[in-house]
Amino acid sequence: MRQSIALRGAIFDMDGTILDSMPCWETVGLRYLLDRHIPVPDADGLARRLKTTTLPQAAQLYRDEFGITDDIPRICADITAMIARDYRETAPLKPHVRGMLRRMAEAGVRMCIATATDRALAEAALDRLGVRGYFSFLFTCQELNTSKREPYIFDRAAQALGTAKTDTVVFEDALHSIQTAVQAGYRVVGVYDRSAEAERGQILPLCTCYLRGWDELQIETS
Repeated sequence: MRQSIALRGAIFDMDGTILDSMPCWETVGLRYLLDRHIPVPDADGLARRLKTTTLPQAAQLYRDEFGITDDIPRICADITAMIARDYRETAPLKPHVRGMLRRMAEAGVRMCIATATDRALAEAALDRLGVRGYFSFLFTCQELNTSKREPYIFDRAAQALGTAKTDTVVFEDALHSIQTAVQAGYRVVGVYDRSAEAERGQILPLCTCYLRGWDELQIETS
């Protein structure tokens, strides 16, 4: 179903919204163990458990339950290196993102990224995929000392774009980020990602429109 929205400025989340990187995060624990030739009888169960853990907590789990003898900092460093390699080498754009960005640029929409991902990884992926030039700015939660449970990153992005809040649309896949943007007065376009499937019932009522895929978006200029 085609979804039409008018805008002058666009603030894009990256992971799960324009970059299909969530599978990298969901599988990194399993890949870490399999790379060490450690069998995992219940891969789905492991993924569910790791979804709510911090990286150090996951490292402790590998030590306690899978016999990893490396210390926690070493385990964390190895997993971080695996994720970095995913961003630099393999994580793809979601389908139809490139065409959508081209249409927005042709319509004169100003665009930026607001992400919780480390800048170096975000820029590596965007450069490799040839789309970084579409974005005027890239803001990270780490550099702004914030999270997407606070509206600061969205407000900074809109200020940098120079577009009024009413003319600016936030594109997000995660419930907590969508809630923050809506409460701050932004229109939000929800973007489907399998990682947020369980939250979709809560996401839908918050969004100005909701995309199952980027080919559904019809762009207007306000």
